[in-house]
Amino acid sequence: MRLHVTMVYDASALQASSQSPHVLIMPEMYDGGYAALARGEGIHSAGDEAVKMFRDLSREANCTCIAGSMAILGKSGDTTNTSLVFRNGKCVHRYDKIHLFRPAGDTRYFRAGSGNTVFTLTVGKRRIRAGIVICYDLRFPELVRMLARAGMQVLFVPARWPMVRDDAWQTLLKARAIENQVFVVGCNARGAEGGYSYVFDPLGRLVMSTREEPAAPSHGVQLDFDLFREAHAGHRNLHDAQFLKKTRFPSRFMRRALFHDL
Repeated sequence: MRLHVTMVYDASALQASSQSPHVLIMPEMYDGGYAALARGEGIHSAGDEAVKMFRDLSREANCTCIAGSMAILGKSGDTTNTSLVFRNGKCVHRYDKIHLFRPAGDTRYFRAGSGNTVFTLTVGKRRIRAGIVICYDLRFPELVRMLARAGMQVLFVPARWPMVRDDAWQTLLKARAIENQVFVVGCNARGAEGGYSYVFDPLGRLVMSTREEPAAPSHGVQLDFDLFREAHAGHRNLHDAQFLKKTRFPSRFMRRALFHDL
């Protein structure tokens, strides 16, 4: 079974790029990023035209739309960096970014989320468990492991990961794939706030990179789920993982001694 994923980097290319993929995904804060926020733009409500666009597209293209992420103003007056998932015209999943990136001003613009769950993709008669984390979340393996333990098979990572840290971006995507034995789809923004997108399989092998066509409006990739079975045949990371029930931390005196020469 193959899962067809299309990554789209500009909202103007959405309709042209919806060539019957199973999943269509955009980057983090797809409609202008931090530059737009600094201008007081790009703030959405749960029922505005941007949300309606993705809702309608999911129904018309008969696909699951992961709306990258957008700044959503809630009823409480707080704004969250939120990824919404639409299928058949309905919102079937919401994730609010938990780990806010201070150097980019996340804490100035957003309230952090507090939870995350998996959701289901349907491809024919096959049901696939999927999860989402956003950009800086990728640096926290515990969050991804929690989703993997809940049965996640493919992780989607909408991001605005700058080119200067491309090596870390690739490495972390690959590490999350290997340690959890899942597909990882890193959909990155372009321009000054972004870089390249990458996809890794459950064995940590590079499936796709946008380095060859960085200016293309979209990129498609097919995830072969026979590789998922192959990765789990030799070893089972989640099954073999040992979780400590209690961890003892060194006293303040010991910490001072441990780090004295650093």
